[in-house]
Amino acid sequence: MKYITLTLIALFISLEVGSASFTRRAEMPFNTANMLKIMDEIGIEYPDIVMAQAKIETGHFTSKVFRENHNLFGMKLPRQRSTTATGEQYKHATYTSWRQSVVDYKLWQDKVLKKVKSRRAYLKYLNENYAENKQYVNLIKKMI
Repeated sequence: MKYITLTLIALFISLEVGSASFTRRAEMPFNTANMLKIMDEIGIEYPDIVMAQAKIETGHFTSKVFRENHNLFGMKLPRQRSTTATGEQYKHATYTSWRQSVVDYKLWQDKVLKKVKSRRAYLKYLNENYAENKQYVNLIKKMI
């Protein structure tokens, strides 16, 4: 399953960068409908939770880290996993596009979901390992 997911993500990245669809994808503006479409295409688990995370992490898509780094999730530059990040700015990962941020979140999810097997466990994991704010999961629950 891991190899299938990584293969699909690699294919998604190569299509985005190396084909005629790149022009269409590159011009795909950020909005929540497009974000949901990409999340569905690459198999993001719990998309309602992930969308709520993006809204929280970016201040409803207005933060400097989102606008300049294309970082939807407040992700730090990973040191020990595959990533689509291109660097670091403001102590957060940078991406070439918002779509690459979504792909990177999927790579992170694939690593995490080995440990958690349910929605409830996922929220618990986020609260204990992802969030800096102890009310993070409560904020997510209010948004969904």
